[in-house]
Amino acid sequence: MYGRAYETYTADELYFQYLNRRPVTLPEITQNSNLRPTQTSPILRMVDGERQFDFMRWQLVPRWEPEFKTKLTTINAKSETVFESRLFRNIVVRQRCIVPLSGFYEWKKEDGAKRPYRIHLQDNSIMNVAGIWDTWRSGTPEARHSFSILTTSANKFMSEIHERMPVILSKEQIEDWLSPEIHEPETLKQMLQPCSNDWLACAVVTEKL
Repeated sequence: MYGRAYETYTADELYFQYLNRRPVTLPEITQNSNLRPTQTSPILRMVDGERQFDFMRWQLVPRWEPEFKTKLTTINAKSETVFESRLFRNIVVRQRCIVPLSGFYEWKKEDGAKRPYRIHLQDNSIMNVAGIWDTWRSGTPEARHSFSILTTSANKFMSEIHERMPVILSKEQIEDWLSPEIHEPETLKQMLQPCSNDWLACAVVTEKL
């Protein structure tokens, strides 16, 4: 689970959903119908008590790597083990973010082949996906950010396609997920659950991915 998503929202939509305002200068956001690991995505996090967007690499690069790349499987972090993981356990309690996605892709096994599906929300053009981030070579001119997406077991809707899914947060959960004041594992675990079945919709992908 899973390695493809898409971002077809505009900068205006992004800022109004998360910041309730339009900045003086909008960032240049390129729509991406096939977001893949190691590509860059806008990420929402808290900086000095304020919500802020930054562009980060999708595939968390550990601080100890000699270059800004890794062979580790870090595009996703399993919510069931993230608090015990040597790589993620310190990050998840202090460096959380929202990954705004229009939706994601997953492949379903059908008749001996795999068919891609596009999964999205029924009533919103942007889903609030839970993520964690870190900084490679923090405090230096070479500093760069990267992130991982939190995953969980599939709800009933998604289980028809795949056994895993991203953690999709409600609008009411965003503030707590981003808050640096909340760091108790038990509190955070309550948010790392499959979303309601009726949040989601899907469609077969006909174009090549």
